[in-house]
Amino acid sequence: MKENKVIGEIFLERGLISRDQISAIANRSSSRLFGQKAVEMGLISEEDLVNILSEIYRIEIINLEFLYIKEETLKLLKTETAVECCAIVFFEDQNLVKVAISDPGNIIAVDKIRSQIKNREIKFFIAKETEILKFIEIMKSDSDSIEYNPMMLLNKILFKASNQKASDIHFEPMENIVRVRFRIDGILKSFQIIEKEAWTRIQSKLKLMSNLDITESRRPQSGHTRIHIAGKIIDLRISTHPGIFGENFVVRIFDLSSGIKSLAELNFDYDDFCWLKKAISHPNGILLIIGPTGAGKTTTLYSLLQSLNSSDLNIMTLEDPVEYQIEGIRQLDIQEEGIVTFSDGIKSILRQDPDIILIGEIRDESTAAMAVRASLTGRLIIATLHAATPAEGIRRLQDFRINLSDFIPSLIGIFSQRLLRYKKGNNYEGRFPISEYVFFSEQLKNKILAGDLDFELDKTFRISAQNAIDNNMTDIQEVRRVLGHENF
Repeated sequence: MKENKVIGEIFLERGLISRDQISAIANRSSSRLFGQKAVEMGLISEEDLVNILSEIYRIEIINLEFLYIKEETLKLLKTETAVECCAIVFFEDQNLVKVAISDPGNIIAVDKIRSQIKNREIKFFIAKETEILKFIEIMKSDSDSIEYNPMMLLNKILFKASNQKASDIHFEPMENIVRVRFRIDGILKSFQIIEKEAWTRIQSKLKLMSNLDITESRRPQSGHTRIHIAGKIIDLRISTHPGIFGENFVVRIFDLSSGIKSLAELNFDYDDFCWLKKAISHPNGILLIIGPTGAGKTTTLYSLLQSLNSSDLNIMTLEDPVEYQIEGIRQLDIQEEGIVTFSDGIKSILRQDPDIILIGEIRDESTAAMAVRASLTGRLIIATLHAATPAEGIRRLQDFRINLSDFIPSLIGIFSQRLLRYKKGNNYEGRFPISEYVFFSEQLKNKILAGDLDFELDKTFRISAQNAIDNNMTDIQEVRRVLGHENF
């Protein structure tokens, strides 16, 4: 009863419930604890309860929703014990066992768990009861293997992809099975095959968690969500596309826990580093970072932003969605802010007196026009654009019906990049950028305005790749894989 009184007073102090509601909870006929009854009655959230119990018992919280737990680890506790104690084992090594429990104040349950797990240290964590019960249902199921329960299988796939630093997960339905592949260092690698029956539940879960329409399977959809996996914050971009055997899913993975790398940490060569630093030293104009999907544009963009971050500047971003949060910079997510388009977002930002504006991607005519307008009013604009080469970047802006005479005077430079794999012995491991770029001098601007797009670059991919080969960073096979045989 003392515990209930403490929890009730905390609920009251934090404005979660009223004094009358405390009485109503206490009078509710149930064998459940005070906090559990408050959740059942819809007066507080399960998250509020877990946070408060964590404070009272000074115990860490574990998020189990997307945790992958090996079958042998779950079985360290007998199923009946897990049910009775509302607890599961979620980690083990030779010295330590980690247990998630819904009620850390239940001394009888804690002692029972300790009596079953001997000769190793036990560390208890608190978790949501609903999440623990999902794993208990898996333990109680008649499945031949816990690992192939569909929801546990999805957790495993997400967990393994994160651990292997995959940039994408591909779910590819075939006639009788679904193939799962990971893209690691730019290369697609088979991970495993899953049954169609399990896939039906997995794809529904992926749609629900990313706010997609679960009833729609005949048109492409895209969404995103943020989850916790093994202590890491992971952003997932989920894209669907109809196929003859069902919807294909591609899940892009962004590990937000790794933070933003400095420009120096991106492993550009010295010339590239100096070029980028010079480009962002301009007080106004447009700097474009171009390249295909997966070329590292967003990583470079955030590193540039981080290097510019200063209390003397008002820096604002417009993203869809915001990937990394940077202290001191005002970031707008066009979906969360209710802004319809990037163009509308730029109009809104310009009223906030910014010095620097980052645009996640110039996608259309109106966004391109607003970016040019913003640069002409004395702002530095940094943006990405899908284009292969600087000349193609200019043509892409022309495709948006922007006149050369409108945007060429604003251009500071165009920086194009690709990622190559490091060669280590007979294997490839990790990636580094190569680049080509051009500064727009007054002479070059006049040449382009005269209609001549056949201009020389300050540096080409061919030179950048050859330097990497000469420095034994990679080999010609890798360069040709990325740039093509015709370009190298």
